[in-house]
Amino acid sequence: MKRFIYILLFMSASLSGQEVVMLDKEGADALRGSYGRYSAIDPVATPDGMYMIPKRCLSDSALKDAHDLIVLYEKSENIVEYLPELGEECVGGRLYINTTPRTDELSNLLKCVQTHNRTEHDPKTIPALFTFFRENSDTLTWIQNEYVYPDWKRVWEDITYTVIQEHMTVVLQTPDLVPALWVADVAPCSDWVQPTGAQDAYNIGDCVTFNGNTYESLINANVWSPTVYPAGWQQL
Repeated sequence: MKRFIYILLFMSASLSGQEVVMLDKEGADALRGSYGRYSAIDPVATPDGMYMIPKRCLSDSALKDAHDLIVLYEKSENIVEYLPELGEECVGGRLYINTTPRTDELSNLLKCVQTHNRTEHDPKTIPALFTFFRENSDTLTWIQNEYVYPDWKRVWEDITYTVIQEHMTVVLQTPDLVPALWVADVAPCSDWVQPTGAQDAYNIGDCVTFNGNTYESLINANVWSPTVYPAGWQQL
């Protein structure tokens, strides 16, 4: 009989209480794909930068070709459950499904950061207790408790930043404060051109290249070159 394996649909009724195998990105990439004619493995990203597949993949005869790879790349095991009701315990480190429909870019899959009794607050408003997974996009706003990878982009205070090294975002470490983790996307500086008047003069923060160097204007209505009026420019 033909058999299809659908791996970890977020809202599947059979997902709650299911044991899962945790993989890193390398393992997920190695395992992702078809096995035989009717079976496939498609690891699901989790909020901490890991990926998961059902533990039953290890014993499924249709996935015997994947067994050794799963054993090789397995990092740990976990359990996926529905988010507890108000007042019930959320276990630190465990994965949960939030059944409340979302209207933002966050998925319904979340991870409990520390053990606590569920409160009335939306989990997304308490990043100290929950982390989330979001489909990556260059226009997403920076948030706390999100695992990000190199070359991903996040927007903070109207400035787009690019991730330098993978990490979990944390409170009080916004992109502008941790240059070791983020770099601001700055438009390339244009060549200095003699302004014709106030309408095209340079203003504070404008960036230009001049005689092989890069300068930033320190004043508004700047119509002078860096050599004519050095006090109006800062070499970068």
